[in-house]
Amino acid sequence: MTDSGERLGGRRKFRLDYNLIVLIILVGFIAIVTIMQITTITPGKFPTMIAPANLTNLFAQVSATGIMAMGMAMVMIGGGIDLSVGMLTSFVVLHLAKSFIDPLYGERLPLVAAILLSILFAVLMETGMGWIISRFKVEPFIITLGGMICFRGIALRIVNSQEISMTINGVQSLGEGGQMDLKMSVVPKNLVDVAGLTVNLPIYVFVFIGITALIWVIMKYTKYGRRIYAVGANSHAAYLAGINVKNIVLSTYTINGLLVGVASVFLLSRVNTAIITTGQNKEIDVIAAAVIGGVALSGGKGNIWGVFVGAILMGAIENGLTIMRQKAEMQFVAKGLIIIGAVVVGAIIESMVSRSQTKQKQREEEGISEVAAEISDAE
Repeated sequence: MTDSGERLGGRRKFRLDYNLIVLIILVGFIAIVTIMQITTITPGKFPTMIAPANLTNLFAQVSATGIMAMGMAMVMIGGGIDLSVGMLTSFVVLHLAKSFIDPLYGERLPLVAAILLSILFAVLMETGMGWIISRFKVEPFIITLGGMICFRGIALRIVNSQEISMTINGVQSLGEGGQMDLKMSVVPKNLVDVAGLTVNLPIYVFVFIGITALIWVIMKYTKYGRRIYAVGANSHAAYLAGINVKNIVLSTYTINGLLVGVASVFLLSRVNTAIITTGQNKEIDVIAAAVIGGVALSGGKGNIWGVFVGAILMGAIENGLTIMRQKAEMQFVAKGLIIIGAVVVGAIIESMVSRSQTKQKQREEEGISEVAAEISDAE
C-alpha cells in the first residue's frame, strides 16, 4: 500500500502513502505525550518519553511482538490469520522453563536443547494447523481458534497451572551472568542519558530489525514472496497460474511458527518467569500491528516496513500511557481506536486510489478516441 506518485498528462500526481501516515501518527503520539509531560506532569524536566533510555526500552519491549507480527503479516498476506499465537507463546515459554528447570523428560535438558526443542514444537504445531487449513480449505479463523484453546490446555497441563522462574542460584539463566545472556546490551554498561536513566539496548532488538529486513527482502524481491501476494489476492487465479497454493499457505504457517518460537525465547529472557499469562492477548497486539501496518485482512496486500512501524506504534501507546500514569483500561481504548482509525484510513486511501485509476483510464480512452478520430479525418 505504498504509492508515491505517477505520471498523468505529463505531470506527477501525488498519492498518499499509507505507511507515511502511520509513521506520522507514531511521531504525533510521541510528540503529544512529550508536550503533556513538559507542561503538566514534569514541568521543567527533560521529558521521559523522548529520553534515549525510554526509546531504547520501547524497542526492547516491542521486539518479541514485532517478530511475531512479521510471521503474522506473511500469513495474512497469504489470505490466512492465526489467533493461536498468544497461547502458543505461553506454551513455548512454559515448556522451555519446565524442561530446563524441572525434569520434564526424566532429566533436565541443557538450555540450548530446551530452547531448540521448544521452537521445534512451535513450528510443528503451526505446521499442523497450516496443513489442515491448506488441505481441507477450512476457515483459518476456526482452526487457529481451536489451536489457541488447545495450546492453553497443553501449557497448563505441563506446569499444573504454576509459574516457573528461570533463575538458578540467584542468576537469570537467559540474563546477565547466566548460561545464555539474551539481554546483553550492545551499549556500555552504566551509560546514562540526559534524563538520568540507564540506557540499555539488548541484542534481540537487532534480531528484530534483522528479521524485519529479511522478511521484507523475501516478500518484495523473491518469487516466493510474490506468490504469497498472488495467493492472498486470488487463490484460484494463482492456482491457474501454476502456483502450488496449498504449499504456499502451509509454508506461511510454518514460518510463523518459527518466528513465534524465536520471539517467545526473547520474551522469556525479558520477563524471566514463565506463566500462562505470558502470551495472553498477545495475538491482539500482533494482529493489530499487522493491520495498522497496512496488511489487508482479505489478503494480498501489505508492506513489511509498515508492520514494523505498526508494532512500534502499539508499543508506544502502552509506553506513553504508562508514562502518563493512565490505567491499563485506557491502553485498550487507545489501541482499539487506533486500529479502527487505521482501517478507516486504509479504506479511504484505497477508494481515492481506485477513483484516480478510473479517471486515468477514462482520460487514456478519451485520448485514444481523439487520436483515432484525427487519423480518420486525415484519411
